[in-house]
Amino acid sequence: MDVKTRTRARILDAAERLFAERGVADVSLREIGAAAGQRNNSAVQYHFGTRDTLVRALYEDRLAPLNARRLELLAELPDARRDDLGALVDIYVRPLAEAMRDNRREDSHYARFVHRFTLEDAPVSPPLGEDFAGGIRQVTARIGDVLAADEPDLPPGNRAARLRLMQLLVTATLADAERRLSDGSELPLPFDELTADLRAAAVGVLRAAASSELPPRG
Repeated sequence: MDVKTRTRARILDAAERLFAERGVADVSLREIGAAAGQRNNSAVQYHFGTRDTLVRALYEDRLAPLNARRLELLAELPDARRDDLGALVDIYVRPLAEAMRDNRREDSHYARFVHRFTLEDAPVSPPLGEDFAGGIRQVTARIGDVLAADEPDLPPGNRAARLRLMQLLVTATLADAERRLSDGSELPLPFDELTADLRAAAVGVLRAAASSELPPRG
């Protein structure tokens, strides 16, 4: 790996950590450069140009592989299970869980960055095409279609809200697991059990009763 490639990698690592901790909008390019050990205040601009270019590069490096894995799992799903909500949720959860488990970079903030990105619904400019975001789009669209077929009277806004709750539940849980491991703390369950429970909980969120069916307060 040459010097330029190593420097870009250090900048991406620093951006991942700072964005995970504070959010994309609240971190300056100068702060990222300093955290990456760059003395030149314009180092990030030199390697990436603009903030949008840096965010896109980080997305492509960290998130695009997750979506490629989701497309792979979706293609492998038997036709008989294409309406199986549990199988579709597994396709959503498994790539991030695998990446978090297998990521051996020191002080990784991988899952925490993904959660922050999901939490903020951070825009990427220019918009991401199917090459990078196709996996998550296809999986969430398929989950939405299954919900619509199973609960035809559920308003579209409720379906969208359930999908959003599922996404935040998944990313927040794995981000918390990563933080615990980074701090040297124990997970509440062995990792495989934790992810199995997470998948079950995500299905439960999607199957939740509509708000109109909940008992009145008080």
